[in-house]
Amino acid sequence: ARIDWVRRILEARGLDCLLVFGSAGWIPEPVRYLAGYVHVFPTASSFLVIPVENDPILLLDQGWHLEEAKRMSWIRDIRTFPNGSRRWLYEQMKQALAGALRDAKVERGRVGIFEVELPVVYWRALIEGLPDARFEDGKSVWDEIVATPREYDVQMMRETVRIADAGHASAVEASHAGTPEHEVCFASYGTMTSMGAEFLHGSGLSTHVNIGSYSEAISNVRPFLFTTRKLERGEMFWYDLSCSYSSYYNDCCRTISIGKPTPKQQEIYMVCADMYHAMLESVKPGVTGKDIWNTGIGVAERAGYRDYVNHVYFGHTTGIATSVRPVVAEGETKEISPNSFLNIEPGIFVPGVGSASIENALWVTEDGAESVNRFSIDLHVKDE
Repeated sequence: ARIDWVRRILEARGLDCLLVFGSAGWIPEPVRYLAGYVHVFPTASSFLVIPVENDPILLLDQGWHLEEAKRMSWIRDIRTFPNGSRRWLYEQMKQALAGALRDAKVERGRVGIFEVELPVVYWRALIEGLPDARFEDGKSVWDEIVATPREYDVQMMRETVRIADAGHASAVEASHAGTPEHEVCFASYGTMTSMGAEFLHGSGLSTHVNIGSYSEAISNVRPFLFTTRKLERGEMFWYDLSCSYSSYYNDCCRTISIGKPTPKQQEIYMVCADMYHAMLESVKPGVTGKDIWNTGIGVAERAGYRDYVNHVYFGHTTGIATSVRPVVAEGETKEISPNSFLNIEPGIFVPGVGSASIENALWVTEDGAESVNRFSIDLHVKDE
């Protein structure tokens, strides 16, 4: 059904084939979703050839993993090719890629590829090996799939959210003055593990948590997911959680205070909450990511926190993949689709004072949006 779905999109766009590049450390989700294959470790790569009229072909650069791939995938024609980093095998790699597209009978067709994600060595091999093919940007095909999930996808996404919410509840429960960051995170991991969350061997976005208890954080990401540093009374911080479950993803944030927050910390949280509610109200089909971003940044600016907002972005389309367009960011012109999942994640980060972030997955309907995450977005105050 997923392959047929891709073919209908290709036909609508006048493309003869989609050539999906998969990389464990960069873009693993499309190959997993469309072929059922999970890359085996961080440097592994793959190609999935989906022609409109002929059988799909999956190519792996880890030949020793071929038999396991056959057990994983519903693609019948699975082959191997030399890894692009092995320059002395360049000619064999070029022939393997070209041969697959010739067997799919698209060597003179319009082939959609992932332009930005494709390493230069593969670009070169495709152009040299298939001089009569026309390569065009096919990433938008994947973006459309993520932005238009099927009924089964929606059900699986809701289960993923349920696991993520339970992970947040465990993190809040474990947060106390004197507790190391890692113990809070391990409590969350334990809960999600018991519910089926995935922890991947560098072969995609794994279930992970990211705690920003130290006061110098300026966004809801940091170089280290957690450290041995102990939580201190007087801190207000964000807790960012990403849950991976059966190739679906939920990304969510909550705010925790160790002890009663100061008036300034309370203000920081309230501005973040006002941003969240204003953005939630603005989400509907047809608005752009820029429109939603403008709504959130307007709240922050009026409150005097324009220079302290989340330095990454305010949200992204999610579910089948971790993050694709449209994103909620300045300049994003792509429109929000009905019946899709959109994350919003406003944040306020004031070094030396406190930080707050609220992030949820929203289900976009014809009339607006509602949060799929159910765990409370209130400021979670511990050790009062």
